[in-house]
Amino acid sequence: MTVFNFTLLVNDPLADIVSAALGADADNNYVENDIGKGVKMAAADNYVPLAKDDEIEGVVAALSPETVNDGFTFGSVQKNRRVEAVIGVTEVGTSVVGELVVADTPIAQGTAGILRVYPGAPATHKWRIIHIYGTGAAGDTCVIERI
Repeated sequence: MTVFNFTLLVNDPLADIVSAALGADADNNYVENDIGKGVKMAAADNYVPLAKDDEIEGVVAALSPETVNDGFTFGSVQKNRRVEAVIGVTEVGTSVVGELVVADTPIAQGTAGILRVYPGAPATHKWRIIHIYGTGAAGDTCVIERI
């Protein structure tokens, strides 16, 4: 029997990807290792890294070599559809398909890795697990989508 799993959608024409200034300030530039990490909007017309328990507003999708706004990294943020994430260390049991998620303790900016999540109760920016590669334990990769 053929097995079907939900996966990322390649070239999704409905993905909401926006251009953005990235980072807390011009001294905290994003690098290639930050692609795939979660972000939230900040007051300087920019997106900044998530902290533990933050709602996920988007995920860094790409970076450009130029800077904007006096030195901020310029790139793009995917605000919907599907992205890969890793179930974070806060998960003490097992996550399951259908659970809503929030940001777990993030990997430091500039360090390789992708968005870390765990089950939570987001009020505004709702993402849910749609597939888990593994058992749902901390460290397993999953696919999440914005609902």
